[in-house]
Amino acid sequence: MRYFIPASLVALLIGFAACQPEPYVNPFEGNQDPQDSLIAPIEQLEPNSIEGIHARVFRPTCANSGCHDGTFEPDFRTVEAAYNTLVWHPVIKNDPAGSYTYRVKPGNSAASVLWNRLNQDIDGQSGIMPLQTDPGSDWEEKKADYLANIKAWIDGGAKDVFGNPPQNGELAPSLQGMLAFPVGNTTNRLSRDGANGPVKVAAGTNQVDLWFSFSDDNTAASDLLHNKLKLSIEVDGFEGQGEQALQIVNPINGPGLFGTTSYTHKITVDLSSFASGNLVYVRVYVKENAQASITEIPTNGSANYTKAYFSMERK
Repeated sequence: MRYFIPASLVALLIGFAACQPEPYVNPFEGNQDPQDSLIAPIEQLEPNSIEGIHARVFRPTCANSGCHDGTFEPDFRTVEAAYNTLVWHPVIKNDPAGSYTYRVKPGNSAASVLWNRLNQDIDGQSGIMPLQTDPGSDWEEKKADYLANIKAWIDGGAKDVFGNPPQNGELAPSLQGMLAFPVGNTTNRLSRDGANGPVKVAAGTNQVDLWFSFSDDNTAASDLLHNKLKLSIEVDGFEGQGEQALQIVNPINGPGLFGTTSYTHKITVDLSSFASGNLVYVRVYVKENAQASITEIPTNGSANYTKAYFSMERK
């Protein structure tokens, strides 16, 4: 027996199949915001710097589950958290004589409880840090080198990621990020060259808006003083460059060096005097009331990848 399918039914089936939705494809899958965090290959990190110590010791060895992963301080999840919960930070656990005042006392490893807890059981019952290591940590193999790095960082002034030492018992203001937009625009953020390379400025664009996010342990970003900016085509050539005033404005939120942050300072910069192909480096200068000196960010001592983040390239 033969069966015949009416032509009308065949057409209906073909039409139904054609109307099936396309498989969903997430257009953002695999993409990463190029300004979410300051990332550099570990071999580029100076071993005696806070970012080098964080990458080699604090994060893989100390930020393990149930320890310094945000469960309690010091918080070693990020380099910023590590710095802010160590330097000039009062101790919680002390020796019986109460010998230590700070977790890290800049310039004095012997008076820093961090250094002593890595080398001795300060109260006879807490043990020597780290109490345990996770698989993948190379602490035991490289312990001598890592201890030397930590000691050198503390005795060298416990400088932050920008090369600034804390002053007068307080942390210097820090820069959380820099964003660039077309003038008058806060939506179409200019992209960067690579993960955290220079901001790309299109050919023929003479002005851009730069936004900055600041943080300080005692002073609100909007209360910082001085608030200036300099530009230079020389990576460390800022002597004699004219200062331009940053405006304190209604904040916007955006990605920064250590995650999403609030941007409170803005300036429209004129790039018309810089030739196509120029790499224009940026530095900012702020001051808090408690400090006599002005903080420069970044500094000559900052890592090259940090200086690249705070720069623009004219196409």
